Amino acid sequence: MQTGKRREGKRKMIRSIQMLIDDHARMRSMLVCFEGQLERFENAEKPDYEILGGSIAYCQEYLDRWHHPHEEMILDLLKRRAPAKARIFVELDDQHRGLARVSEELVTLFDAVEQDAEFPRERLVELGRTLLDDYRHHLEWEETNFFSAAMEHLLPEDWREIAGRFAASTVPPTPSLIDQRYQTLHDAISEAKAVPDATHRQRSGREQIQRH
Repeated sequence: MQTGKRREGKRKMIRSIQMLIDDHARMRSMLVCFEGQLERFENAEKPDYEILGGSIAYCQEYLDRWHHPHEEMILDLLKRRAPAKARIFVELDDQHRGLARVSEELVTLFDAVEQDAEFPRERLVELGRTLLDDYRHHLEWEETNFFSAAMEHLLPEDWREIAGRFAASTVPPTPSLIDQRYQTLHDAISEAKAVPDATHRQRSGREQIQRH
């Protein structure tokens, strides 16, 4: 009986972590799309505003409201199981708050762009670059440190609880489901999945799971 529960817990661990790793692969593809349009904007060329604005809104509406809270749920359980280890990951909350602040300011600036308001182009580009750098560092940091610690220290019953809480939450809004404006971004992300960096990271995440 206990063996069956352990196996079930491991399966739920794999599914929960894989869900987050798959999210990271989509996020990297989204960042590639966003970066390409930001460069066009910076060079005074006409960007695809549906991709540029959709990427910013995606960070706020999906990542800040669904993806990050699920990671923080795992952190709460890690604090209970390995408090000494979890103290190292206080930075996770700080990173999430910092990313949310940048996303919020970018949304405000982009709303001004859509309304033809005057604003410093350099500020939007600066914030866009900050978002790119911060998110790429954040994804790497989580995959290198946080996910492996969770897989090492959390128990099967923790993963059953996590799976139940994941399932009880609202179905995560993918770019194509949140709003029709995300369709262009959804298509661009599908194309960007062929980018080597995103493919490599997704494969690395799966190898990390297999080691456990």
